[in-house]
Amino acid sequence: MMTASRESVAYQQYEERFMPARREVKRELHEVPAPRRRKKAKVRGAALACLGVVGIVAVYILYCQMQLTQLTAQVSAQTNKLDELTAESVSLSSKQAYSLNMDEIEDYAVKNLGMVKMETSQIEYVELTNPDTITVAQSGVSLDALFAGLARSFSAVVEYIR
Repeated sequence: MMTASRESVAYQQYEERFMPARREVKRELHEVPAPRRRKKAKVRGAALACLGVVGIVAVYILYCQMQLTQLTAQVSAQTNKLDELTAESVSLSSKQAYSLNMDEIEDYAVKNLGMVKMETSQIEYVELTNPDTITVAQSGVSLDALFAGLARSFSAVVEYIR
């Protein structure tokens, strides 16, 4: 009797029919491409661009602050000049007011305008038959009227509550 073993004919036929033939796989060596550095270059480029934009913005802000400082200094100088001119105007106005002396005005009126001074015979006095009187209208608020108004308001509140 025959025993089943791997060397039997049946086993060999089974392997030929149902098992694919084993092939020897040749391993081929191929070159692995170098890692791409483009992403780092893009990141570096973007970072440099952002850094450049931040730098430009910082320079622009400094420039604007410099202009603001200059304009503030100009405004301060103009304000000081305005204060000085206002003080000078007040001084000149007061000098002008004091320079108009009544004697000079009278002299100018007599010499240049041909005016003459009034004589005492030309002066007339007007006498009133009735003396002037001043009447002050009452405002209508006195201490008695105030108390009366408060009493009326209080009695109206008491009537409302009942």
